[in-house]
Amino acid sequence: MDRNTRYIVRLMFQTKVYSCDGAAFESFFTQIMQRHNRNFQQVKPQGQYGDRKNDGFDKTTGTYYQVYAPEDIKIKEKETIEKLVADFSGLYAYWQSLYPIQSFFYVVNDKYKGAYASLFAELRKIEIQYKDVCANPFLCKDLEDVFLSLDEVAIDDIIGVIPNPDNVEVEYGVMKDVVDYMLKVKTNPQKEVIPINPNFEEKIIFNKLSEQVALYLKSHRINEGIINDFFEYNSNFIKNELRDVFNGLYNEALSVIPDATNKSDEVFFYIYEKAYPQHTVAIDAAIFTLMSYYFEYCDIFKAPEI
Repeated sequence: MDRNTRYIVRLMFQTKVYSCDGAAFESFFTQIMQRHNRNFQQVKPQGQYGDRKNDGFDKTTGTYYQVYAPEDIKIKEKETIEKLVADFSGLYAYWQSLYPIQSFFYVVNDKYKGAYASLFAELRKIEIQYKDVCANPFLCKDLEDVFLSLDEVAIDDIIGVIPNPDNVEVEYGVMKDVVDYMLKVKTNPQKEVIPINPNFEEKIIFNKLSEQVALYLKSHRINEGIINDFFEYNSNFIKNELRDVFNGLYNEALSVIPDATNKSDEVFFYIYEKAYPQHTVAIDAAIFTLMSYYFEYCDIFKAPEI
């Protein structure tokens, strides 16, 4: 995997993290760990007993994982600590006699915001009370390291098709499918005045998009005639509704993704991921063509200041 592809894969991983909460994140975590460690076993809930506070483990090493994925960890400190205490107590009571616990990881979808100091303190209390147990947090950065260590086949299986900026051919039928799906997406667009014919290159630079991400917009801009024909054969309602959807996804991404040097790239792939539930070469061509169109007219990303 070359450097550019690896960068795109990392952005796609981060998008998954930002958009996954609860059971969806646990499933994502499990997929990665099963590919990473052939001894990793998922524990499925069993009626009233649940999973006995064990979301996955490696019995050969005595390593256990418990997953917590709130929508926003920054407002859930008390719940995060309470769940940790209850989960480990229940885990130890049931599993210690079966497969002795040597390492315990509290997996938290912190969405790259970091963990509370109180979480580290509580994990230290576990180590003091249970002398043979090593307890640590397992955050998004740690899951990312595991994910990026996988081979390309495993990565493809987990995140799907890695989009290629050179695949620009648009199928009209697929475009219609993508549009039909996006018209059902619920967002909160901002009604704002859009500047006329902003400079495409200036906007890329102004929004600090990387060369790798900008290439998707530039290469699919060639389909401007196709998208104009598509809108010509449909009512203005579709064009305006799509504008609202893309603008809504853009603003949603801004609120969900924390500030970082590559935030604009992460926002781009957040919109891409939310635009359609599955990804194929044809679907990606349609999505990137639409994104290029609405990027040019400043419905997604900011216009350069005049």
